[in-house]
Amino acid sequence: MQRDELWIGTMLEGMARWVAVKTTDTVEEARRRHGMFPVATAALGRLMTGALILASSLKGDESITLRLLGDGPLEGVVAVGNAQGEVRGYVREPLLDLPLKASGKLDVATAVGLGELAVSRSLQNGEVYTGMVPLVSGEIAEDLVHYLLTSEQIPSAMLLGVLVEKDYHVAGAGGFLIQPLPGATEEDIQAIEGQLGRLGSGAGISELVAQSQSMAELLDQLMGQLPYHVLERREVGFTCTCSKARLGDTLVSLGKKEIADLIADGKAEMVCHFCGEKYSFNKDELQEIWERGIV
Repeated sequence: MQRDELWIGTMLEGMARWVAVKTTDTVEEARRRHGMFPVATAALGRLMTGALILASSLKGDESITLRLLGDGPLEGVVAVGNAQGEVRGYVREPLLDLPLKASGKLDVATAVGLGELAVSRSLQNGEVYTGMVPLVSGEIAEDLVHYLLTSEQIPSAMLLGVLVEKDYHVAGAGGFLIQPLPGATEEDIQAIEGQLGRLGSGAGISELVAQSQSMAELLDQLMGQLPYHVLERREVGFTCTCSKARLGDTLVSLGKKEIADLIADGKAEMVCHFCGEKYSFNKDELQEIWERGIV
């Protein structure tokens, strides 16, 4: 596949909504920027993919922020996605290394630990709504499904996966969401559960993404014999909103005494948590920030 995409549609003659997304290049960009080890890549990649899926129902400049507030050695994972298909994120401990599980899979649940999932929606009117639910597994997909059911009363099924090679690069990453709509029959739900069961017993979604040459081919694998209809296609990718001005605002918040100390040093460097971009401020720039209190 040539680029990362998110597709939205219906299935079973309009009785369910689905979202499928390929995020291989997006997650690889995050891995490269943060220099992450595999388990951190898998955790952040899953959360970023989940953020894109949840943000697919937003409008305009609305965005969604997902925070995994677990007590595991990752010490927290954050991802922010918006309605334009842009996503960014970070883990607090990108160099975490853990033994593989007995199944040979990356141990994301242990890396995340126990705690809470916080979901914040930033709406077009400037209001922000935050909901929190306990983490049920730390595997992320199950935790997001739990949030959708308990906080928004939306029954859902979700698959998230990241395939990391031995050289640490991302070979495949993606996600799949299915939500039965009002009017869905028990037969419809059983058909969905049957296909998800077949997917669960075969190659994981990250492997399906790695093996597929197009989104259409990936969808055929995900849907099996279930009839589906594509309503919308979007490109997605890693995008950060940081800038020197924004990081300068952070310097302002330190207070004049702290800025004066930086002026004495003659320079300051700030690094964006989300993308790893570095911004340098010379003595004159720091002096201007100190004098005006703004950038």
